[in-house]
Order: sequence, then structure tokens, then C-alpha cells
Amino acid sequence: MRKSIFAALLILVCLINILPGAAAYAAERAEVTLTVGQIFVSDISTPPSEVFTYCLVPHTADAPMPAESDPDGHTFTITGTGNRQIDPITFAAAGEFVYELHSVTADQNGYTIDRRVYTIEVYVTETLEVFLVYISDGDKVAELDFTHRYQAPPSTPTPDPPTPTPNPPSTPNPPAPPDGPKGGDGPKTSDDSNPALWTALLTISSAALFFLFWAAWRSWRSREKRGRKA
Repeated sequence: MRKSIFAALLILVCLINILPGAAAYAAERAEVTLTVGQIFVSDISTPPSEVFTYCLVPHTADAPMPAESDPDGHTFTITGTGNRQIDPITFAAAGEFVYELHSVTADQNGYTIDRRVYTIEVYVTETLEVFLVYISDGDKVAELDFTHRYQAPPSTPTPDPPTPTPNPPSTPNPPAPPDGPKGGDGPKTSDDSNPALWTALLTISSAALFFLFWAAWRSWRSREKRGRKA
């Protein structure tokens, strides 16, 4: 009986020693889980992609970061409309820590991506109480939300094929006229003599005859005059 009572007291003492230690351990750190909301608006039921990428970047030296972060920050994705909780950030000391959150998705045709940059200020007290402040465009906001839109690009209309132009009816060529006289040529006869030559000969003959008659007339006049004088 005494052994049982002693064992129970020993267990009670151990529990008393362990519990304060556990409470002290819990008070030595604080965890913060950030929730990021995404709203996706589209004018079609199935857009090409609904996955957007974000990055949480520390702006305070030695600021704690979520697990699996790299030197450039903590990158994660959200699909469609919904919320995503970032891996917890553990704070083990009091202080003020500043982060920035923005979308790093590349521009795509048809998408209007929300390029807002959120500033996240984390205040950790000496008792490891945590206070969060979200700032966007210089104003405090209640949540970390991004709204993306997709509008299908207007399709390029297919040009109508050109209307074929009917060929005009062909006009038959008129028959060629028969060969006839060209220029001032007279009717073609079987006489191939040169008319100019005959005209020249006729002129010369006429002149010779005129000269002969003139000479004969003068000779007659001369004889008549001599007869009258005799």
C-alpha cells in the first residue's frame, strides 16, 4: 500500500515538473500563417489557365520565412478562385518584420493580372504576441486578395473569298478586207511601164515640134520680107 502511494506521488511530482516546462516552451515561439485569396473572373467557362504564381519576399534582415523558401523568397501557386495558406512562419524573438507579396505570373494574351503589391508588417511583442498589418497602395486592408481576369481575344474574321469576275463575251474578229489599192496608186493593169518616163518623152516631143514649127514660121517670114523689098 505504501509503495503504491509513493509511486503515485512520484508520478505527480514528475507531471508538475514537466508541465511548466511545456508551457515555457510554448511561450518561446509564435507561428503566423498567412492566407492569400484569389478571385478569377473569365468570360468563358474554360480559360487556357487558372494557375497564378506568387512570391513572398522579406524586407527585413534575418526575417523568418516559411519552410522551403529560397534566397529570393517563398514562391507558391493558387489555382482558380479560392484561398491558399502559406506555410507557417515561426518567430522566436520580439521585433518588427516587413514582407512584400505580389504575383510573379508572366503576362499572357487575354489575361489582366492583378499586379498589386501588398506590404505585410508583423509586430512580435516580448510575450510573443503577434499583430499583423496589411497595406496596399498606402492604405490598410483587411485581407490579401488578388483578382485576375481573362477575356478571350477577338477572333480574326476569315476574309470572304473574292467573287470571280465573269469574263466578257468574246467578240469575233471582223474579216480582213480584200487587198486593194494602197495610197494614191491607180488600178493595177498588165502594163508595167513607168508613167513618168512616158510623160517626159511626150513633153520633149511636144517641145521639139513647137521648135520646128517656130523655126519654119521664122524662115517663111524672112523670105516674105525679102520678096517685098525686091
